[in-house]
Amino acid sequence: MLKKFALIIFCLSLAVAAGCVVKKQTEQNTPKEPEANTIMNDFQALIQKDSSVEEVAGFINNNISSVSEEDASKMVDQFEIIQKKNLPQFEIMFDEDGMQDKINSEYKAVTAQSDIKDSELKELLAKTKNSGYKVETAEGFFFPIIDYEFYKNFSSYVTPDVKDYIDIMAEESDKVPAKDAALVIGWDEVLKRALSQEKFINTHKDSVKVNDVKELYKKYVTFALYGLNNTPLFRYDSKILDPKAKEVYLDAVTNPGDSRFLKTLNGFLDLVKNNNCKLADEVEQYRDNVIKKLSGSSTEPDSLNPKQKNDSQVTLLHEIIQLAQQGKV
Repeated sequence: MLKKFALIIFCLSLAVAAGCVVKKQTEQNTPKEPEANTIMNDFQALIQKDSSVEEVAGFINNNISSVSEEDASKMVDQFEIIQKKNLPQFEIMFDEDGMQDKINSEYKAVTAQSDIKDSELKELLAKTKNSGYKVETAEGFFFPIIDYEFYKNFSSYVTPDVKDYIDIMAEESDKVPAKDAALVIGWDEVLKRALSQEKFINTHKDSVKVNDVKELYKKYVTFALYGLNNTPLFRYDSKILDPKAKEVYLDAVTNPGDSRFLKTLNGFLDLVKNNNCKLADEVEQYRDNVIKKLSGSSTEPDSLNPKQKNDSQVTLLHEIIQLAQQGKV
């Protein structure tokens, strides 16, 4: 009897101990509410006193692991707003004090991000990187853009929709789609990104980032149906559909699934085929209507036909949106 009693006590002790371990692990993985509240209050105070982008980035890096996914997402959203707001100031810094000449003279060191001799250039590039920007170039001019790869540091702490948004935008900044009024990605990549954006819109209808992705999607649909000035979908002289685009598009629409984008593209191709692969009036009207329909739910100015744009500083679709808002395109 005593042995049985001792065995029962032993088992109960193990159960209690296991419960304590689980509770301790749960407590470690769950942000402590008072601490999280303090962090968010400090974060708001940091923003309100108009701190530098670098300071805000440092604060998020140091504290994002201690707050909930929702608060982490709010941090990231606020950080993006701050980056966009401060981007013009960084652009000015790249355009003054002979900085363009300095970058050109140390181009190899700049691209390698090491052994930069000029102290002012070195300081500017360090500040740019620490603030979550990166250096891009178009037509021989160097300028900063938002580096969404920088946001990957936050991906494991945010909500699923913000994580997906970071993935989409990181792809944009890692490989910009257009430069010097020409596509620098293939037609297949154009479709791939459009489908990824369409999936986000359908999956995260209530996301705080859904309107940003809708604008990005609109640009990619425009790319798919028009191309760009130096990469037109239809050749200027013969008005014939680009052969590479034709091959990629026909392959893509063979299995459209539930993608509205691919079904729209399929309808577009049907009209093109009916017109001997030429840009006829009905083809032009079809793609115009597609873009107008997408613009109907947008609050931004309609700046969609690449032939009517000045694309000389096309760098990143997100930056195109900013330029459109400023009336520069």
